[in-house]
Amino acid sequence: MVFAGARCLKLHRIMLTIVGLWPYQKTVIWQIQAVFFFGVYCCMLFSQFTPFLTTTCTMECIIKRFTHICITFVFILLYYSFYFNSEAVKQMVEHMHFDWKMFANSDAIKIFEEYLFESYIFALSLCFLYVISAFFVAIVESKSIILDVIAPMNESRPRKLDLDIEFFVNEEQYFFFYLVQELLGLGIGTWSMLTTGTFLTTVTKHLCATYKIVSYLIQNTVTVHTLQLPIVQRIQYMNRNICLSVYIHRRTLAFCKSLVLSFDIWYFPIVFIGVLSLSGILFRLYNDIMQFDDLYDILAYFGVLVCYLLYMFMTNFLAQSYTDHSVEVLESTYDTLWYVAPLPIQKLFLIMQKSIRSHKIVVGGLFVASIEGFSTLVTSAVSYFTVMHAMRL
Repeated sequence: MVFAGARCLKLHRIMLTIVGLWPYQKTVIWQIQAVFFFGVYCCMLFSQFTPFLTTTCTMECIIKRFTHICITFVFILLYYSFYFNSEAVKQMVEHMHFDWKMFANSDAIKIFEEYLFESYIFALSLCFLYVISAFFVAIVESKSIILDVIAPMNESRPRKLDLDIEFFVNEEQYFFFYLVQELLGLGIGTWSMLTTGTFLTTVTKHLCATYKIVSYLIQNTVTVHTLQLPIVQRIQYMNRNICLSVYIHRRTLAFCKSLVLSFDIWYFPIVFIGVLSLSGILFRLYNDIMQFDDLYDILAYFGVLVCYLLYMFMTNFLAQSYTDHSVEVLESTYDTLWYVAPLPIQKLFLIMQKSIRSHKIVVGGLFVASIEGFSTLVTSAVSYFTVMHAMRL
């Protein structure tokens, strides 16, 4: 049976290689990919800013375009947070490999198997959903061409994209150019978002598994079975378990703190821009529902809203899960039979109970990633939405 961690890394290696983010991929192709994706993102931003120069805008039009620009910035920040932190990504891979080798011949590997299998299924399911969604979006944006082939009319149907972009050339005449640019921009952006998100999900699940192993080691340090061992062997066994659990706990905690520092400068603006774009999506969806003049726009914005909320919820849920697992380590020091252990072991447990604390993931020194943090983000987005609605009135 193939280890779930190996399957996870293989899947992530394929996903990251597609967008040139695999840290061990230092070839000419990798550099070409980087230049190509940078060009696509620049073209996408350019085409979204140029409509402000060519057409007059109402408040609704400005908010709609601003929302699209914010989403593009989120794509760019997520992509380059990995691109410029390739060493940190490499450290993640090596950290996980080291932990798996450490527990390869113990029962603790089953805990890794359980946690990482969930991550593998989650990533694989999102890949299939992405392919289906991309195929659907391509068909919808090409509906005028498809209808002209299936049910031709005396005149060709007007060819116009639902996304408001401008390249200073006629959209009807160069429709395929506009279509390719939109599909490339959205496709690469959403794939980068999916790739980075699922990889961080696997890393977080791995960290949760290591905390679970630490709790397991602590709980099995003082048991009815270990208390029946000879005194010297008993102390040696308990001391070995405590030393190993403390080593793993400190290593996991230090690794997580280093990751937060590496990505902090990127993810704080992502949180802020994400809230702004979410408020813009709410504004557009509210206006479309009130007017009810385009069912496709309503469904499109509703789908984007659901994806945004799910992404934000999963990010904060994983951070909350990490915090809960760190709390379980402290609880396990109290739940075990430490009070009947030999005196040297009791002293070690008392030190652990005073020194071990829960670890929360704090972004930018201000935002605490958690379920409560998710509700704060949604509340902030709703507040911005009310301001936009008041400005419109």
